[in-house]
Amino acid sequence: MKTYVYTSLKRLLTLLAIVSLLLIPLSSGLAAGNPMKLVGALNPWKDGQFSNVAADASRQVAYLGSYDDQGVAVINTHDPSHPALTQVLSTHITDDAGTSDSADLDLIGRYLAISHQSWSGSGAFTGISVYDTQADPYHPNLLRRIASAGVHTVQLDPEVESGRPYAYLNSEDDLMVTIVNILTGETLSQYASSEGLGCLPSYADCQQFTFAHEGFIQRHPVSGRVLDYVSYWDSGLRIVDVTNPRHPVEVGAFDYTPSLGNCCAHYAAATPSGNWVYLEDEIGVGGTGGVHILDTHTCDGNSYCTPIQVGTWHISGHPVQAAAYHGVGSGSYHGVIQRFFTYDAHNLDLRGEDTLLVANYSMGVRMVDTTDKANPLEVSFYLPNANKSTACTQNCFFQGRETWGAYFGSDGYIYASDFWLGFFIIKPSG
Repeated sequence: MKTYVYTSLKRLLTLLAIVSLLLIPLSSGLAAGNPMKLVGALNPWKDGQFSNVAADASRQVAYLGSYDDQGVAVINTHDPSHPALTQVLSTHITDDAGTSDSADLDLIGRYLAISHQSWSGSGAFTGISVYDTQADPYHPNLLRRIASAGVHTVQLDPEVESGRPYAYLNSEDDLMVTIVNILTGETLSQYASSEGLGCLPSYADCQQFTFAHEGFIQRHPVSGRVLDYVSYWDSGLRIVDVTNPRHPVEVGAFDYTPSLGNCCAHYAAATPSGNWVYLEDEIGVGGTGGVHILDTHTCDGNSYCTPIQVGTWHISGHPVQAAAYHGVGSGSYHGVIQRFFTYDAHNLDLRGEDTLLVANYSMGVRMVDTTDKANPLEVSFYLPNANKSTACTQNCFFQGRETWGAYFGSDGYIYASDFWLGFFIIKPSG
């Protein structure tokens, strides 16, 4: 009898749970839409730890960085179903004992810029390498190296081939944005958040930590001012007028207040009109970061502005990082790291005003329709799942899907990178 009652009760509870789920309206976060399709994939070498990707579909080439010292993979995408490695750009710049990483890269026209932080050895090169890809994109020529504090991310000026030969270096070392001339190697200026740098209000009372993580450079279509939308970690978004690269001026800000729960501004992207900015957070530990949708209609660089948040997007079902975070581990360094940085939004790309592409770490690539800025709708997704036989399984930070970046190509494909799985070419659904 007891067994019968227990079984009946269990069935009733199960039925009620199913009914309750059916009664819940489908939210925008749950509506993932149709999956995208894999076109081709490449893991350039075994046990890689890859970073960002930059591709030029018109010249059928892609460059894949490394979050270690194994170099930059140059990839031929002539046959998108079978991308092929053609060269490795070494980051053993000083020597084999003093090596550098290539955590980020940017490609505009003929110029490829690669960021470098020290990976091993106190004398390792830090700064950027600039390559000219015009003669042969599969075997680019080193133009010069420009030394600076360690550079985590780098952006080339969109007009780098037409009178603005500048690169913008964002550093976790000196915490600032450094603007350089890639043709002469000259350092033109540096910019720091108006809130200050490092631990604030002090190192003894470090309530927030500010440093320049990434920039997004665009000439405003109305004012003509060249603006750098800098993700300044706990200082939020800083909008900087870099029209005169020797005298950058902060002209707007969307402030973060970590004590109120917002932190870790990681990447910002402005729409072509300049009227909207998408700003994502990489929280890494505990909670997970999503995307802020900011109204920047008043931010043209002519006067100081304060963007207004009108909406958000966040991956559904993952408000915290890996569930094992609060568990007791064995003490393995990499084992601990693998509990963090699992469900954050990581890098963004845009197509027009209303289509957002999100690289969302373990949740792969997510495409979001932002026509209704207050209620963005996820419409498609892709979960990288190839190249596992050559992926790192021992001495590596992550051992599982960890999508770093995803970007629209001019050929209609999406070019993506995964920390663990390498390089992907993806066909959007529809």
